[in-house]
Amino acid sequence: MAAELIASKVVILEEEPSIPTIAALPSAVTLCLGITERGVIADPQLLTSFEEYQRSFGGFTLDSEVCVAAYGFFRQGGTFMWVSRTCHFTDLTDPNTATAAKASVMLQNTGSLATPASVGPGTEVGPFPMSDGDHIDIDIGAGPVVSTFNGAAADITDTVVYPIGPLAGGETMGITIDGAFGDQEQTITAVGGETTAANMIDLINSQIVGGRAVLSGANVQVVTDVKGTSAGVQITTSGTLNAILLFPTAKDSGTGNVADIEGGVTGPEVEAIVEAALAAAVDVIINGTGTLTIETVATGVAAEIQVEVTSTVDFGLDNLLHNGTDATPANTLLCEGKTPGSYADNITIVIAAATNAVSANFNLQVVLSGVVKETFTNLSMDDSSTSYVETIINDVNLGSRLIAVTDQGLTPVSIKRPADGTSAAMTGGDDGLVGITDADYVGNVAGPTGLYTFDRVQTGRILIVPGLYTEVVHKGMLDYAEIDRNGSLFCFLDCPPQNTKTQVVAYLTGAGLLEYSEFGTIHWPWITVGNPQPAVYGTDDNITVPPSGWLAGKCAANDQRLGGVYEQPAGYGPGGWGVIRGMTGVEDDPQGQTDHECLDEKARDYVQSYRINPMNRTAQGLWYVDGHYTLKSTGNFPSIGERRGVIFIATSLQEGLAIFKHRFNNRTNRQRARRSIRTFLIAEMNKGAFRSTNPADAFFVDASDALNPVMNEFAGIMTIRIGLATNKPTQWIILLITQDTRALEESLAA
Repeated sequence: MAAELIASKVVILEEEPSIPTIAALPSAVTLCLGITERGVIADPQLLTSFEEYQRSFGGFTLDSEVCVAAYGFFRQGGTFMWVSRTCHFTDLTDPNTATAAKASVMLQNTGSLATPASVGPGTEVGPFPMSDGDHIDIDIGAGPVVSTFNGAAADITDTVVYPIGPLAGGETMGITIDGAFGDQEQTITAVGGETTAANMIDLINSQIVGGRAVLSGANVQVVTDVKGTSAGVQITTSGTLNAILLFPTAKDSGTGNVADIEGGVTGPEVEAIVEAALAAAVDVIINGTGTLTIETVATGVAAEIQVEVTSTVDFGLDNLLHNGTDATPANTLLCEGKTPGSYADNITIVIAAATNAVSANFNLQVVLSGVVKETFTNLSMDDSSTSYVETIINDVNLGSRLIAVTDQGLTPVSIKRPADGTSAAMTGGDDGLVGITDADYVGNVAGPTGLYTFDRVQTGRILIVPGLYTEVVHKGMLDYAEIDRNGSLFCFLDCPPQNTKTQVVAYLTGAGLLEYSEFGTIHWPWITVGNPQPAVYGTDDNITVPPSGWLAGKCAANDQRLGGVYEQPAGYGPGGWGVIRGMTGVEDDPQGQTDHECLDEKARDYVQSYRINPMNRTAQGLWYVDGHYTLKSTGNFPSIGERRGVIFIATSLQEGLAIFKHRFNNRTNRQRARRSIRTFLIAEMNKGAFRSTNPADAFFVDASDALNPVMNEFAGIMTIRIGLATNKPTQWIILLITQDTRALEESLAA
């Protein structure tokens, strides 16, 4: 940053750094493919400890060399391992065709609710017109019970003695009939000349609404049209007319158990009358359509109901006998293996009463091979609850590592809870190993499956497929590392087990691996380590394992030391670069000798001549790797340390120089890129990457115009040539021993 005082102002000028920094990338991130006890398939997972491996992919099994490889990798000091599980695929272009399957078991509730006996819905829609005394006769198992509907009109009767003197006309009285004109008073006015009861009946009937006048004995009676408790009639203004007729002025009300029996009995009225008649042993349901359903309060197959044919009203209900149903268990919660695999066939799900004593809640235990592995308490089947079973058990971080659950959606919530005392074993798990071939390991980029599942893990630098030793798989690994990944991976191949020196050479040459690629190496023989799981491997103190995972871990541990990526993962001192921690020996000698053939120097020389790296042991019993060869002698960087070191440099530069993409393709930017590369290489030189500590002798970086003609500029191509003087490993130490003649020479000279 520069500042300049101009015309009393401070002007700030900013410039980009002239030498962009190139960061060193991780050099020992390991990609591991193979069979595991459990875990997702064709989907690499990043692991940073063996405990993480066990949580994601399970434990030791006789089918899986991946677990013991991960165990060795992290035991050596490895930090980052991506594991991809494989199995047999019916179509390598589609990961969904994996033949592995999840084990499962369906849990049931204590039984769906027993149902009542029910008749309906009826065909008639309320309100229901009736006559006083109509009835419905219902039998619920103890004989018909009659529910009667009653409704009588209100009425008042005059007390005058007829005939009366002729009315002059204009005499009035007020009468109110409930429901008529909204209960407003109606006025009766005499016309004149009325003398008899018949005259008065005609007069009243011509002037009132909601009622009628009738002859009652020798007198006139006013009766409401409505029959029931809503009926009412009253002389509310006597006037001059009632002074003659003498109707009582007190209100008279209708009687019965319904408001208006002829106008229509309402659903709630039917409900109240029928339920009361049957002493609340039935429930009358008013449906949304206005029809009725009648069901028993009692449930189960013993509950019954029938509307008798003796009924005068039936609301459109049939006269058949109806029974309830008993409770039956129903599917409520599906439990499956978290991932495919036969491991879950050893799981039993146990349901018990909730710890918090809430009847709607429950505890769930996951029991693996008789051992309780997980316990989830106070679970709920209510999806609105914070303790909802799916929310708790299927949680990515805090849920089960072994199972997943699916609510079957029973309603209501009160019947969903799994039955206490359930102890249900899961079945149907499959590892998908039947029919598995080399092709399932190599995979297909279209899936992606096999090796190609690692396409998304661009930080990977070491590739292993533990325990696989076929030409197809080994060449597939090398092709993937060198071609598909553009030389950014280094492969540790496992030789076949129980091979003599001649057999392992025959495998290497017969498979065409010798001189095939410098992006891989092979070691011989298999190694022994302490038995990590006697329950799986038996009671022997040691087990035999393929060395690839342990070697990858050794490289990762070496790389954590300054300049370690450039060192050969071989030898025993100083620094112990090739000493395998936890290695107790090598597999039994295939020829039955006391010491394995690899301890014979001539045998080691023989396999090394074919670029196979043998194991060896010091006089003190320390086991170590006694070879540094890649598979290709004519490659640019034919030793493991050189090839891995150059991969590290190349990938770091590739990532760091991406900042020049889209910038001007000119001499200035090429020189800036050159300076960035030199700065990075000098830093690596100081870590021991090259044969010299003088930059002029250690490397060169050429970004000259000769490499970048104008046509390249127009094509958008920036070319930078880098030469690296890598360290060459020591293979032979020659000692020249002669007679010390210095004293004799001095004497002769004197």
